[in-house]
Amino acid sequence: MNVAGVIISFAFVFAVIGVAQALLRSGRLSASATRKVVHIGVAHWWLLAMYFFDRWEFAIIGPVAFVAINLASYLLRLFPAMEHEERSKNLGTIYFPIALTATVLLTWAGPVATWIGGVGILVLGYGDGMAAVIGERSKRWRFPIMGTMKSAAGTATMFMFSAVVAAAFLIVFADPSTLIAAGAIPSVSIALTAIVIAAVATVVEVLTPFGLDNLTVPIATTLLLHWITIS
Repeated sequence: MNVAGVIISFAFVFAVIGVAQALLRSGRLSASATRKVVHIGVAHWWLLAMYFFDRWEFAIIGPVAFVAINLASYLLRLFPAMEHEERSKNLGTIYFPIALTATVLLTWAGPVATWIGGVGILVLGYGDGMAAVIGERSKRWRFPIMGTMKSAAGTATMFMFSAVVAAAFLIVFADPSTLIAAGAIPSVSIALTAIVIAAVATVVEVLTPFGLDNLTVPIATTLLLHWITIS
């Protein structure tokens, strides 16, 4: 399963990039939109990893390889569908696989449950990805923070998608007795925990500049949920 997982991991990620490239070449989506296709699509790799890998040495191969691959693409523009028009703004594509690498080490090679790492990665994928999609279209209630323009619509989108992702994982994997308000009805514990996770992820995303939210959001979210479940 581990070897098959490595092969399927590369096939999956290159398939996502290939679809984004085709959409860009066809003119159906802009480069800005195809970056989000890659961002959200690749986040689903974590679900494959949870199924195929039981050893960190195999789980980490893909993320480490894509640090190098994405760096090469950044320097040589190998995959325009995931590159930013302004090169200085594109380092997020390198930070993403670094975050995956760190989260693999926290989970498969560390004390954190793999599903908790999945919350961190999918919150980044859907929350941050959809926040950018909605935020770029919103022209109202925009504000500068840490040298980056943010929008109220994008921030609200980050919160909502993060809460949905967190709640979905909590419903499937979590023991409600380990969550916030553990003595309450399980659905209340799940909802409160999802709201806290989403709120923290949103604040971290808003306050992190230069694409570094691709690092800070999944790691902060993963560590927070781990702390909640063991407290």
